[in-house]
Amino acid sequence: MDNCCVVAVTWRYASAEEIAQYTMPDERRAAEMRRLKQRVGAQGLIYLATCNRVAFVFSAEPGATLASCRRELLRLVAGAGAARRVFRSWEGEGAVEHLYLVAAGLDSAQPGEREIRGQLRDALDEATASGTVDPELRRVVESALRAGKRVHRETGVGAGRTSLSEIAADLLTERAAEHPGPVALIGVAAMTETCTERLRSRGIPLVLVNRTRSKADDLAERTGGATGANGSAKAVETMSLDRFRSEPPPVTATLFSTGAPGPVVDRRCLSVLAATGDARYGASPLVIDMAIPADVAPADARVAGLKRIGMDQINELAQKTLRDRRGRTAEARVLIDEELDAYREAMATRSVAGAIRAIGAKYQDSLGANLDRLLQGDLAGLSEAERETLREWTAVMAKRLSHLPVVGLRAVAIEIGQDGVDAFLAAAAPELLEQRRADRPSEPSTRWTAGK
Repeated sequence: MDNCCVVAVTWRYASAEEIAQYTMPDERRAAEMRRLKQRVGAQGLIYLATCNRVAFVFSAEPGATLASCRRELLRLVAGAGAARRVFRSWEGEGAVEHLYLVAAGLDSAQPGEREIRGQLRDALDEATASGTVDPELRRVVESALRAGKRVHRETGVGAGRTSLSEIAADLLTERAAEHPGPVALIGVAAMTETCTERLRSRGIPLVLVNRTRSKADDLAERTGGATGANGSAKAVETMSLDRFRSEPPPVTATLFSTGAPGPVVDRRCLSVLAATGDARYGASPLVIDMAIPADVAPADARVAGLKRIGMDQINELAQKTLRDRRGRTAEARVLIDEELDAYREAMATRSVAGAIRAIGAKYQDSLGANLDRLLQGDLAGLSEAERETLREWTAVMAKRLSHLPVVGLRAVAIEIGQDGVDAFLAAAAPELLEQRRADRPSEPSTRWTAGK
């Protein structure tokens, strides 16, 4: 776990425009990554780019250190001065933990988002195709992907909506499912544009309304094209606000978001809206008012017999989802810690596997040599069957005697790290330490450095 580093610019410390500066074009990415890997002295390099982060995950090649690789990568990617301040880095176990949090969606602007796991998998596949990933980084990323999958499966941390436009779109969709019919979106704004895209993708017919009808036409075109009132089930009709006020069409729900300084419809309009909706679809339309100040006066909606959901209720729904999600985030954090402990133990055991085998062999050789001397001396008169029984007993005793130092060595590797293993071997079996050093590449000794 020591030989891993993450250098990233994310939504926490940088704007979208700043993040975009470090995004590599798709057509040049593979060549750029190979060049960057060579120039920074990385043994492996993975590049992850999403809408809210750009991250470089790397390991140092033999003879290099994570610190030297990080300095060179930042020099090449960010240059000098102010640009570097938007980057953060994590090393060793801190880097592995950060990747686990990323894969679980716990480091995302929307806690628990699921898309990031697929993006991390794609980044690993891309590094594999371009030849920049090494086995060590592959193990780390694949373990992070498994941890992220477990978090989402067991905690539901990504469940629920917190975006106000998503909440509104879900409420409108539920209403259209209960009472099928068109939904009217009044006002051209980011909120109504998002709802337009989502509702059209769900096959719900729409009526787009704006003070200037041409802006409603433009919105219809941007989101898939407009048709007349007699179009298909996925048709989008447009009209001016004045026409909507004078001749409210029969709809099953409405969303208001105009940015006007006060109500944009009066009681008469709302009463006609209620009556036409009830006559056509068997229920008065649901009114969602996301404007501040309100587009629909609450008292007017009550008099017209319309259910109105305002921003207070929308915000409460969003806060409830966030509260539920925070509770799941705490559960997810526990699972992440469990997965990190399991990975740490597996990697520690793997790192001392050679030494463990050598210790077992040492006990076998030592006891076997002593038995051979006995069989040639004091026990020379034993039969071949008796000799074989002794050899089997000696092999069993060698395993039992080596168990204690092997368990201790594994615990040292897990709790202290590679330096502790080396100190153990230096005191107990110096020849095994020399063999261990000869068999492995040079590694940095950093154990936990995060947030530089």
